[in-house]
Amino acid sequence: MIKVIFLNCCLILILTSCSYIKYSSIQANYSKIQKSDPSQVNLKHMIDRETFFVLGKTIDKTKKYSNRPMAIAAYSSKFRKNERVDTMFIEGTETYYGLTLPEGTYTLLIYADINQDQIFQQSEIVGKKELILNTNKFPERIVKHKNIELTNNFLITWAETIPLPKKVKIKQSLYYPTGTIRSLTDPIFDERISTMGMYDPASFMKAVPTMFYATQEDVSHKIPVVFVHGIGGSPRQFNPIIKHIDKDRYKLWFFYYPSGGDLDQLSDLFYTLFLSGDVISLGKMPLVVVAHSMGGLVVRKSFNKYEGNTNENKVELFVSIASPFGGHPAAESGEKYGLIVLPSWKDLNPNNQFIKELYKKQLPKFVNHQLFYAYKNPSILKVKSNNDGVVPLSSQLHSEAQMQSQNQFGFNSSHNDILENKNMIDLLLKNMAGVQSKFPKSHMKILENGGFNVKLDDKYSPHTKYLINYAGRYIMLLVNGMIEPISPQQKQFIQVLQGKKIPTNDVEKEFIQFMKEYSKVIETVLNDK
Repeated sequence: MIKVIFLNCCLILILTSCSYIKYSSIQANYSKIQKSDPSQVNLKHMIDRETFFVLGKTIDKTKKYSNRPMAIAAYSSKFRKNERVDTMFIEGTETYYGLTLPEGTYTLLIYADINQDQIFQQSEIVGKKELILNTNKFPERIVKHKNIELTNNFLITWAETIPLPKKVKIKQSLYYPTGTIRSLTDPIFDERISTMGMYDPASFMKAVPTMFYATQEDVSHKIPVVFVHGIGGSPRQFNPIIKHIDKDRYKLWFFYYPSGGDLDQLSDLFYTLFLSGDVISLGKMPLVVVAHSMGGLVVRKSFNKYEGNTNENKVELFVSIASPFGGHPAAESGEKYGLIVLPSWKDLNPNNQFIKELYKKQLPKFVNHQLFYAYKNPSILKVKSNNDGVVPLSSQLHSEAQMQSQNQFGFNSSHNDILENKNMIDLLLKNMAGVQSKFPKSHMKILENGGFNVKLDDKYSPHTKYLINYAGRYIMLLVNGMIEPISPQQKQFIQVLQGKKIPTNDVEKEFIQFMKEYSKVIETVLNDK
């Protein structure tokens, strides 16, 4: 009887949420529209329908469009002739795009704003790809490596003319997709957006198109730490932890995902973005992952997707915080009685396939799982005491999760307050300190001191300017044999700068030019050393 009351209390909390009722009404309206006036755009917003994530790159061998705004549009004629179902806007080429699409046949078109009039014209199409999406071809509903090679522009008369959206001032990146460098105060991390990720993943993906975010431009010597939020959460929840992290040693990445979505699909996306080595290649640099609540399940399932390839990134430390590794007992009731049923809520049902298959593979030997759990129940009505106010202790301490973790630590905090618990933060930082960068400490110190503070003209590319400013002194010390290279890539680069090999790209050629043009500045640095 007590168990039934507890489950019903959890369900009542969900059902009386203003957001839940609001989005229940919105979803009901989507269903009504789909019956009377069906469309692929409407269909992708229906949370009970399957959608596919399509990932790829724009390939620009001629570099004609490297500085042009671009748009990737997906058209379908399933319900309406040439309906534009999804669009992503990017800056420049050789960067990843992502589209959210229902099942169907699509034509993907790449536009470039060639005449720079802020409008993507029918005659400014520079790439095209046909695509068929169904679960027979893509059972995980993740479609990878759909790269599109760019050509001379051509005309497609049936294509839409698309205005370039008004630009919001965001920091541009040389290495990450457009718009991924953000402060945690950015509006995309507001509760309004993260709540949308629970109830309307398609609308969330329009506001948050990449799912990968960082706080600063990439630097190769820092250890990446990936933060993964739980259901309804956002990267902003990790602010109490981030305030204490040594920014000279670590770089901060975030997996900001639609938390109402299918957990299998989301774990596959996490693997693709962070672990596969296809999107981000870390070489021998270890990875740290910190996940709260349901985020721990997304990450744990992604580890099952490791294939043992040498190019895969290795997670050396995985810290889960208050994660329901055994599922949530209220999810079964929510699945039966909810006005709308979130795919992630289905997966949290302890009797469903996701939880049953979560531990079908052992953790890779290189993963050190530290399991942190919370046990303070702040509720006035304590129908059950063995929970943190949200997740039962029995689920946080699921036997399989315990057996596969190195250590388990409990904290007298509630489910969300644990992220501010000083003892938890101290222990997390202590564990992180045990992860070593692939760069020796002596190299790290040089890189922390920066590169050359010189003003370079536009004959130097942005990449070369950044590299000289960030790591120029370090590279000159390598060139002059004052420190030893640590990777084959470094050896290759240094041999080119020493004149032992022929330069093959612009960065190598421009660095040689820099060495000639600023020889006296370089000599001063070497003498100081």
